[in-house]
Amino acid sequence: MTRSAAAALPLGLLTVGGAGMFMAGAIGMTRSPFLLQMAGDLDVDIVVVAHMLAGSSVAVGVSSFFTGPLAERLGRRGLLVGALVIMAAMMAGSAAAWTYWQVLLAAILGGLASGIYMGTIYGEVGDRVADSQRGRAMGWLIGGQSLALLVGVPMASWIGAFIGWRGVSLVVGGCTAVVAGATAVLVRGSGGAAVAKPVRGGIRAALGPRVLALLGASITERICFGMVATYFATYLQLAHHLTLVQLPVPLMLMAGGNFLGNLLGGRVTDRVANRPLLYALAALGTGAAAVALFVPTLGITAAVAAACAYMLINGASRPPLFALLGGVPPQVRATVLGINISCASAGWMASALLGGVLVAAEAWAMMGWLAAGLSLAGAVLVWVGRARPPR
Repeated sequence: MTRSAAAALPLGLLTVGGAGMFMAGAIGMTRSPFLLQMAGDLDVDIVVVAHMLAGSSVAVGVSSFFTGPLAERLGRRGLLVGALVIMAAMMAGSAAAWTYWQVLLAAILGGLASGIYMGTIYGEVGDRVADSQRGRAMGWLIGGQSLALLVGVPMASWIGAFIGWRGVSLVVGGCTAVVAGATAVLVRGSGGAAVAKPVRGGIRAALGPRVLALLGASITERICFGMVATYFATYLQLAHHLTLVQLPVPLMLMAGGNFLGNLLGGRVTDRVANRPLLYALAALGTGAAAVALFVPTLGITAAVAAACAYMLINGASRPPLFALLGGVPPQVRATVLGINISCASAGWMASALLGGVLVAAEAWAMMGWLAAGLSLAGAVLVWVGRARPPR
């Protein structure tokens, strides 16, 4: 990419958007090291805690589905700031809650706000960035969410060893409030009609066969990612007997692979013409790494290395998929990207439910083979649904 092209990227928007994506990911991901502790504190089974994560994912999917119409009526700037404020308030509410149902309600409301934020920021960036730069721009946003794994989860694990999961919820809520203030300052003039001038197409116009195939791949990819992102800390605690104090380093290494994969995937996406093939290869590599990750006899060092490889390859698959989804006509782009968040949330929900059952049974090898099968399905969907060149 030339310097002039790089300068055309809306760096201020991408910076604050990446920070917001970090917080949107952190409000859910930072719970992952504390599933066992939350279950004990709230006097419920770990499978019930997994249902809470699934409920949050459903909320994300429902709200993101309607972000396009909401943005046209209320303005994107207002939605971005308001969603971050609600996320901050719900994390504080979760810290103050003393029953499972109170925590569940806070998680659902926070999920609704998170879905609004993600659907809005992806639509904003999708409209503001040219197709030739969309891989890097989307990789930047995805990288912000990956940083929630790279920095947020290990730091939450370390901090939680001293102040517990409730204290971590307060810290995450405070940081989210700071990002809300920064967004209010830096995203002036990027809301409402200023960014929504193209006439939006309806849902029926957006959901053609090719887009449906890409959305199906998005679901399979999020199931694969979600099972490892949510339950790897629990896996290390149950299968390798690590304590909360010992978790930050392996979690940081694993998440570092995902962050690096997002950045590399974004750069490669903008340089490779055959984006469906790029995604298919990355999906197949993700499946192979999943099988290796959950080998029962794997030592702790090999398990962390396999997790790094898994997250690296999986992270590299996301920018080409988002670039393909963002390559639809401008009239339906915001709608497609919003629905993609809904589909990704369905994947998160499935990963929470399926992973919770497998974790309760400690069926680690089955989790690996399930991820492999889903990765293969995603590769097939994208390849079959690829755009055909004109005759």
